[in-house]
Amino acid sequence: MLRVFLAEDEFVIREGIKKNIDWEAHQCELCGEAGDGETALEKVRELKPDLIISDIRMPFMDGLTFCSKAKELFPDVQIILLTGYEEFEYARTAIEIGVAKYLTKPISREELSAVLDEMVAKQPGGVMHESAEEYREVIYRVFSYVEQHYTEEDLSLTKVAEHIGLSPNHLSTVFKEETGQSFTKYLTDHRIKVAMNLLDTSKKRSSEIAEMVGYPDPHYFSSVFKKQTGMTPSQYRDRKDEV
Repeated sequence: MLRVFLAEDEFVIREGIKKNIDWEAHQCELCGEAGDGETALEKVRELKPDLIISDIRMPFMDGLTFCSKAKELFPDVQIILLTGYEEFEYARTAIEIGVAKYLTKPISREELSAVLDEMVAKQPGGVMHESAEEYREVIYRVFSYVEQHYTEEDLSLTKVAEHIGLSPNHLSTVFKEETGQSFTKYLTDHRIKVAMNLLDTSKKRSSEIAEMVGYPDPHYFSSVFKKQTGMTPSQYRDRKDEV
């Protein structure tokens, strides 16, 4: 079975390709999909497909850049490029990348089926919620990384993005869409919640707790803590004695 990966940012077109092709009848398996170039590259790195079907125009990373990087990872991967009539100016770049076939939108089932059969012959002897699941997995990985590294002063969106394999701008957008808050706010909230728990359950000095949650400057920690809770760390700790 030829393992096929589909990268297309237009949901209607992506769904049409998925549903209108009898993949098994063409000895193919649709192993994954993505709606943008950066997510596609991350998935391709994991899934190692035999064939990539990619649109030229996609957000965060265009199709030519994505295909070029995919070829660097897997030189033998075959590529079918989806283009609009006005995009043939990119043909030279596509040839240099090693694109096997062009298909011009709108794409017919018969045309794509024929190309799939051709790709199979050259080989030696779900649904919108899937994208949501991809992004939820990204958010889970962010949460996990923060949990392990929130004690580090230099923890940042850029550092997390590098670990996950996305650009900071892409990760920032995905994180805000999925959680409703910025990464910086999430990190600050997490650190202060840990600090509140330590103030409640330990006898450590405020300066020690500050360093334990990633704030080596106790004065800055106190300022952030008060902004978050309305109290300084010492006031927060002493509140129980006033009850």
